[in-house]
Amino acid sequence: MTDFDLDRLSIPELERLRDAINQRLLQLRYGTPRSLPELLRMLEEVKVVLSDQGKEWRSLERWQWMDGQIRFWLNPADQVHYRAGWYTIDELILWSQDRGPVLVPQEEEEEDLESWTEINGVRIRWLPDGTMERL
Repeated sequence: MTDFDLDRLSIPELERLRDAINQRLLQLRYGTPRSLPELLRMLEEVKVVLSDQGKEWRSLERWQWMDGQIRFWLNPADQVHYRAGWYTIDELILWSQDRGPVLVPQEEEEEDLESWTEINGVRIRWLPDGTMERL
């Protein structure tokens, strides 16, 4: 067990600790197959964890049986970073860990390699202001 002084922790450290504790509690309580009442109780706990993290939604109430399991309808407020859709409780827990299918994948900017010119082993690109950029 780890000993630490709560009075010495900064706000960001306390928030990280709170998030880690919430995620561990969910993991310990709900590591086995669940009944509908358990899933609904768990959903309420997941909503508290997500709310603590500042994640907001317009809808996270409806549920239905889909593809052999219970799924919950999520309509996140921030649809730039999160996707609306039907998710299992495990996928919602992954969202609380900033992982899983709720997250919109970050697109890596593809560099236009054709705009670069190689001169004597040095790659350069002319910028709109007439200067050059070296790679």
